[in-house]
Amino acid sequence: MCSHWFSRSQWQLPNREQYESLQRLFASKAKAKGLHSTLDNDYSGLVENHANLQQDYGLLRKQFDELRQQYENLRRPFSVTSEVPYTDVWTFKPVASYPGKHPCEKPAELMEHIITSSTRPGDVVADFFMGSGATVKAALKLGRTAIGVELEEERFLQTKAEIG
Repeated sequence: MCSHWFSRSQWQLPNREQYESLQRLFASKAKAKGLHSTLDNDYSGLVENHANLQQDYGLLRKQFDELRQQYENLRRPFSVTSEVPYTDVWTFKPVASYPGKHPCEKPAELMEHIITSSTRPGDVVADFFMGSGATVKAALKLGRTAIGVELEEERFLQTKAEIG
């Protein structure tokens, strides 16, 4: 019967009547063995102690949840799924030639894969060698903030016009 209140999977503070019954039971068992019963605390003290412990637990749980959220926000994202697989060989079709194509233009799908795998929505993605702006365009498409820097002013202005 005692395990109803104190088992690992089910714990409940007994009411006053149940607690007094447990006190009598434990006292009789202790007396039969020539021991002193240790279940002699006043019930109201137990209730107060239990309420304090519940309040402490609530505060600790809140602190833990806040710290966990901070940890998750600081942790480097690495989001791979069946749609964004983690492999050591990537196969993306190269960007087809077109008038005004940048000589080192990266495929949009490649940049989206990299950004999706390693950032969260709202993160800042910076490309300090912007070129065609593929990184900036992919970042904006995926809901990231983008910073692009390009030495060639004409190329920079072209990309700026393309992203509007």
